[in-house]
Amino acid sequence: MIRQCRTPKRREFLTGITTVSAATIFSSTLQNQALARILSTPPQTEGPFYPVLKPLDQDADLTMVGNSGKRATGDLLLVQGQVLTPNDSPVANALVEIWQTNAWGRYQDRRDRSDVPWDQNFQGYGHVTTDANGAYAFRTIRPAGYGQGYFRRTPHIHFRISGRQFDRLTTQMYFAGEPENANDGPLNRISDSAKRQRLIVDLQQVQEQETRMWRGLFNIVLGKNLP
Repeated sequence: MIRQCRTPKRREFLTGITTVSAATIFSSTLQNQALARILSTPPQTEGPFYPVLKPLDQDADLTMVGNSGKRATGDLLLVQGQVLTPNDSPVANALVEIWQTNAWGRYQDRRDRSDVPWDQNFQGYGHVTTDANGAYAFRTIRPAGYGQGYFRRTPHIHFRISGRQFDRLTTQMYFAGEPENANDGPLNRISDSAKRQRLIVDLQQVQEQETRMWRGLFNIVLGKNLP
């Protein structure tokens, strides 16, 4: 069910984003940490809707455009993680970009000609720079899948990670339990199930001030793109 989110103030989120993300990231399970050390994050297609013309508002809170005070429609989602080397060292000052569909399954891009609603309060794209611990965090909306007939995409978020010391990595993050995961083309082109699992995130419901939201931990491990 799509609903309007009540969220904490945007300034409070953007000010405290690094502190919150660090606390969450370092409380991740040992199993996830061990997996991150072993397997690099698989690259994925960029897709057709990387924003060539980026929005004026590009910060880490995609749930509001500018200072309008109006929130995007949909289930609130906090995405957090670290950018790491294969030996578990953090990568500081990496540029992390995300872009995605809104709660109905439409990109905030005029090239998307689908007939589902456009959300004027949804930013659709954002970027942050990782801190000294390699940490990043975004507040966004849980995206919907899209497509018709034989072409369907399961819900996902596009990621692009850039830096001076490594080649750019483009990938996608998926959600555990989505029925369409089993038939998604880009996801299932990864034949190795362990590598495929690196892109699928379990969500948990958490409380941020007076608001309940989903939270997912997505650590990004660089591999062949390192020098």
